[in-house]
Amino acid sequence: MYSVEWQKRGLPHAHILIWLLNKLHSNEVDDIISAEIPDPVTDPRLHDIVTTQMVHGPCGALNPLSPCMADGKCTKRYPRPLVAETVTGNDGYPVYRRRSKEDNGRTIKVKVQNQEIEIGNEFIVPYCPLLSRIFETHANVESCHSAKSIKYLCNNFQMGRYVSTNEALWRLLSFQIHERYPTVVHLAVHLENGQRVYFTEANAAQRAERPPSTTLTSFFAMCEADPFAATLMYVEMPKYYTWNQSTKKFQRRKQGTPVPDWPQVFSTDALGRMYTVHPRNDECFICDCYSVVSSNAYQIRTLFAIIITTCFPSQPIQLWNKYKDAICEDILHRLRIQTNNPDIQITDEIYNEGLILIEDQCLTIANKLLIEVGMIAPNRSMHDSFNQELNRELQYNVDTLQEFVRNNVPLLNEQQKQVYETLMQAVDNNTGGLFFLDAPGGTGKTFVISLILATIRSRCDIALALASSGIAATLLDGGRTAHSAFKNGKIVDAMQAHCLG
Repeated sequence: MYSVEWQKRGLPHAHILIWLLNKLHSNEVDDIISAEIPDPVTDPRLHDIVTTQMVHGPCGALNPLSPCMADGKCTKRYPRPLVAETVTGNDGYPVYRRRSKEDNGRTIKVKVQNQEIEIGNEFIVPYCPLLSRIFETHANVESCHSAKSIKYLCNNFQMGRYVSTNEALWRLLSFQIHERYPTVVHLAVHLENGQRVYFTEANAAQRAERPPSTTLTSFFAMCEADPFAATLMYVEMPKYYTWNQSTKKFQRRKQGTPVPDWPQVFSTDALGRMYTVHPRNDECFICDCYSVVSSNAYQIRTLFAIIITTCFPSQPIQLWNKYKDAICEDILHRLRIQTNNPDIQITDEIYNEGLILIEDQCLTIANKLLIEVGMIAPNRSMHDSFNQELNRELQYNVDTLQEFVRNNVPLLNEQQKQVYETLMQAVDNNTGGLFFLDAPGGTGKTFVISLILATIRSRCDIALALASSGIAATLLDGGRTAHSAFKNGKIVDAMQAHCLG
């Protein structure tokens, strides 16, 4: 995504935002972005580019008359702090490594008001060495992890503003100013004859009789007429088809990458995004002609658990009574196979088993018992409740965790490795203990804790990831708040668990 802007002196410059396919970790920032003066001996070309194109000011006490100064301070927040390592900042951008002169950081001489002064890395604008070598110009490159970066690109213009001759020419020639890639096509979701229709007084009757097609109805029509479309999921349509707004139909793309074994079919990077449907709109999910017929019992139970824990229906028991046969049909089927008796009919015991399975899902989704959401409480003992908690912690895929450990242990730096080995030694020796890990943001605390959790769980042991707040708990795999895990007298000490938080 990019946006082109013009300075008052007429020079255009672009703000470009790129989403990376693979997340950039804090220990990888220094491999791509630098905010330091390069070595003039080993890389004289880059040193010349940075010292001529990437030096801010100088400003501040060294030059109070710099254009960036306002009320005695630099509006761009220079000079920046000198730090030995890159850490995560509080404004959506990292605090990049800028070593001081005492820490082997380099300095250069610059002229300020006819005087030559010495400055260091505190005035270097962050840059990518590769891009600087390619373009040999000012190119500020930052690692962003905040919504502010998007808001910064999608700025609002004032009613009155200055337009330079270069910007006017750019607009007169219809050059591109904004662009987003890849294309995202919104796909409608609605019930039969429930699509949105726009009409006027003159064409109301015609629109009511023959409403225009939507992306959903056109998809159904394409599946009947086009053999290739019948192989696709709804969200995959924009990748191979364009939506013609005038004819209200999907059409095969005429350009792109050819699809093997399908002549005249081309694929692109376009994405399909379905409009979300809130679970409260239960007509789209639970009714005689949709979920109950097309979904299996497990899926219906999952949907039922989502509805009663997030949508708070006024009469959940009536909803249960209406669909309990469909919710429990797999339990009945399993019982008939186990007893080799196809004549067994549904019983209260089967309904109770269904309620237990739903309550297990409600505990996973919102840590709520059925009685807390206005439902019937299933008949289960404290031992069953304990087993449910125990089974939840034993459901991790051991092979996946072992692969995660193998791939990530070599990525630990020296300090992270020391923390990892210290805690794992306490686990291996069963010595226990209380460990306090304190480090600045962005130094990899969550990464180390996640690796310790994965190591313990990969051995089929139990590790509880606890945090004081819900936001912190979401950062850890299987993370829960301490209140959620220990309230209501839940039995967890018998698990002999390792608690990390």
